[in-house]
Amino acid sequence: MTTPDLEQWERANRELIAKLLTEFRYEEIIALSVSETGALSLALPGGTLTGRAVRRALDWWRVDPSSLAWSSETGAPGPLPDAADVFTAVLSRAGAEPSTVAGAVSELSSTLLTDARQLATARPAAELVDLEPVLAEAELTGHPWIVANKGRVGFGADDLLTYPPEARADVRLLWLAASPAVADAVGLDHHAVVRDQVGPEAFEAMRAQAQLGGLDPDTCVFVPVHPWQWAHRILPLHAAQLARGELVFLGEGQARYRPQLAIRTMTDLDDPSRRYLKLPLSILNTSVYRGLPRERTLAAPALTSWLSLLVSSDPYLQETGLILLGEVAGVSVAHPVYSTLAGAPYQYTELLGAIWRESVRPYLRDGEQAVSLAALLHVDPSGGTFAEALVARSGLTAAEWVARLHEAILPPLLHVLYKYGAMFSPHGQNCMIVHRGGVPTRLVVKDFVDDLAICSESIPEHAGLTPEVRAALADVILDGKTLRKYLQNGLLICVYRYLAEICADRLEVPEAAFWGSARKVLAAYQDRFRNDLADRFGMFDLESPTFPKLCLNRLRLFERGYADDPERPVISALGTVPNPLSPTFSPE
Repeated sequence: MTTPDLEQWERANRELIAKLLTEFRYEEIIALSVSETGALSLALPGGTLTGRAVRRALDWWRVDPSSLAWSSETGAPGPLPDAADVFTAVLSRAGAEPSTVAGAVSELSSTLLTDARQLATARPAAELVDLEPVLAEAELTGHPWIVANKGRVGFGADDLLTYPPEARADVRLLWLAASPAVADAVGLDHHAVVRDQVGPEAFEAMRAQAQLGGLDPDTCVFVPVHPWQWAHRILPLHAAQLARGELVFLGEGQARYRPQLAIRTMTDLDDPSRRYLKLPLSILNTSVYRGLPRERTLAAPALTSWLSLLVSSDPYLQETGLILLGEVAGVSVAHPVYSTLAGAPYQYTELLGAIWRESVRPYLRDGEQAVSLAALLHVDPSGGTFAEALVARSGLTAAEWVARLHEAILPPLLHVLYKYGAMFSPHGQNCMIVHRGGVPTRLVVKDFVDDLAICSESIPEHAGLTPEVRAALADVILDGKTLRKYLQNGLLICVYRYLAEICADRLEVPEAAFWGSARKVLAAYQDRFRNDLADRFGMFDLESPTFPKLCLNRLRLFERGYADDPERPVISALGTVPNPLSPTFSPE
């Protein structure tokens, strides 16, 4: 166990204060005074925080960490306060509940500890380009928008060194066998999927252990379990089923896994072409407990089949090269008590199950590499960026590279929205970019089943929806103006907002040029499909002067707090954002 180094701690503290001021002003949590020249001032108990900020195109200000300074009430300079002190003062002034502030300080402190450790072990951004995607993700610093992005409520200090991606530690999964009376398996042939995952020899050993435990090896269901989940949720809460032999513990698997940036999704490090495993991990991080909703787990293969058929049968989507990493199989074990308890908090209904998701490896053509979209936002401690490394390798000018990136990302998303009235949240964790020698070529969408929604308007393309798919989407049938927010906030705000900043500061592509390049791709798409889809351009209007501003930090701090609710939270909006895809948009 290592304690944080003072120098790294102070740098991480400074950077977290700057992020806090940046994002809280964006979400209108604080009325941070910023002059036209970028000078800022914030009065706090005991003194004043001053610094500089740079105005950005979407009506937000980036606070420069190096500029921050503290002066006491007498005007004497002093060391910066702790981020937790600034956080507490700001939230208390904004009217947050003390119990919420207390919980949020815990999340902020966990984030700061991890940030300091990452500073001490960070690699130059240029070294990440050729890494296996899961290894590159271990170097990233987390959600760019959410301030306490590594809160991980439920993890102890040892867990923080073992289970997050930045720990760079191998994780060996545990396995259970379950009676078909208590477990459901869907999608591809379950036993074939498990055999593919663990190998023939290990699978036969698991079958033998299941039989010794009293289960029929031909009909039982095999369930992988995250070791943290086993110790903290499964063993204590499913003890009765274990005692009765409805669940049989099979021990630890041999494969070495690493967590992706989405911490509950695991990659087989020894064979990354094997399917990824998405497992429940009942920690509270960012917005929600990271369990596995039973309904979506059991519906995942059907939703995958529907979307995959759209992609494979649509000439334009084939032209774009869109890759969907299908969630092709799943298992779920309902808790015998919580599943029947009306109004039970959702964290207790998402405890045990798994989803098998396709790996990106088999989809890549010769010479192609894939990396999380979040990597494009990565800045190492020396100021090097992943995006710069790709541009340098590509041989393109930075402006040409930006254009190629938009051409890879936007057309398939636009087509899924306009043509099929469907959308998922294409943020940095849910998407990957494929590149060939640094040149962006194709978009990969993963983890789409959790976020998939369809429009409530009647369109012919929904006529073929099976009852199974309709039932799975019953709670996410949204009007067109709401559905478009998935793309606007998931991509434009959560990814492009920060990428435009990097391009302006590091690549000499002004924000106006960055957004203008994106608008050209939208216009080209609309010109091509105007005769077929003109009515959809109004139904899913992506060119309005503004759109509603979702507020991710507010969700925890002012809306849901730490209430143990029966449903997952829904993010609400406050105010509007200038729409960078609008013809009237001006970055000034």
